[in-house]
Amino acid sequence: MSTVSRRTVLTSLGWVGGTAMGVGGNPMQMTSLSSAMASPLGWVYVPLDAREVGDRAYRIYPEGGCMYAVVGSVVGTLADRFGSPFDGFPIAMMRFGEGGVGGYGSLCGVVNGACALIGLFHSERPKEERAAMISDLAGWYESSVLPEFKPGEPEWADEAIPCVSGSVLCHISTTRWCRESGCPIDSLDRKERCRRLAADGAMKVARMLNHESQRSEILAVRQSNGSSCMECHGPDDMSNARVKMDCAACHDLSDGHP
Repeated sequence: MSTVSRRTVLTSLGWVGGTAMGVGGNPMQMTSLSSAMASPLGWVYVPLDAREVGDRAYRIYPEGGCMYAVVGSVVGTLADRFGSPFDGFPIAMMRFGEGGVGGYGSLCGVVNGACALIGLFHSERPKEERAAMISDLAGWYESSVLPEFKPGEPEWADEAIPCVSGSVLCHISTTRWCRESGCPIDSLDRKERCRRLAADGAMKVARMLNHESQRSEILAVRQSNGSSCMECHGPDDMSNARVKMDCAACHDLSDGHP
């Protein structure tokens, strides 16, 4: 199997020489060569304005749903600023994440898309560091009162009642919101809620990536809701579960359960 040297790839992307070269060969103040060398394919994250990313996520949400909006807002903003390789990303593939993966109600596309971005820009970091960021992102989604994002010009509903989802699963997240708001699942109000939630997720992951681009140590991780459960169900005892999410979201625990 043939191999391509790091220098060959970087040269083809316009990285060699200390600055990035955009479309047409115009130099841009993107990052130094030493920073670019962190990724052999040139997928180097550059800090973005979180609000700009959130506005874009809200705007493009109708084109492909939550996962599409989160990934497309970050990669699209980078593509507008720097061109290649970001403008070659197959963003349409991210439509699969809508509705908890093809409408299946599993992992919310907001979380799925944000984690995909963490994987994209931190593919060469130790998996413990990626896992730390993902845990922080998922914990934020699970325990925060959302949505917080307020668009300049709401399109589907004037307001989106915020609540705590209690789970990263689309089915639980949306059902709980419907109970809190009194709005049906197929209403424009619910769609507006998810649209704003995608903007929140895009802003959250942009801020995380901004922060991580300035540091090398592992991000501090909040205590996960499933940590206490693993004291008994983890590898040192029953060894029959592997989880960080809030167990009570799916399990009806008896009064006598620890």
